[in-house]
Amino acid sequence: MQRILVAHDGSKASDKALRKALEIALSMNSSLTVLAVVPELYLTELSDADRQRITEVLKRETEENMERIRKSLSGKPIEIKFLIREGDPAEKILETAHKMKVDLIVTGSHGKHGTKKFLIGSVSAKVVEYSKCPVLVVK
Repeated sequence: MQRILVAHDGSKASDKALRKALEIALSMNSSLTVLAVVPELYLTELSDADRQRITEVLKRETEENMERIRKSLSGKPIEIKFLIREGDPAEKILETAHKMKVDLIVTGSHGKHGTKKFLIGSVSAKVVEYSKCPVLVVK
């Protein structure tokens, strides 16, 4: 297992997934890529200007979160990359995993915008269903 991709959206569940992915990467001397996806907004009730303002806030939050993660992981003895993409989270996770030819995807059981009433979030479920490589869902 040489390449591990962990999806992070700023939620507590994704923090747990990051800790687990880091643990695995360190134990196997694997590279680790931390991926954050800024979701596209399809809310028809919003004007284009409002949608753009919300998207900018989400981008800023994502960038700040990734900087926090980058600082917390500095000095680790493995290669760590940080990526931010925009679009459908499940699609971008799967697309990135395919392009990078990762050996494992690690994701939280439910995300920042998900709900705890379901055992597994819709993003995680899609990643599990369509991934060509193993997926570890951390609860």
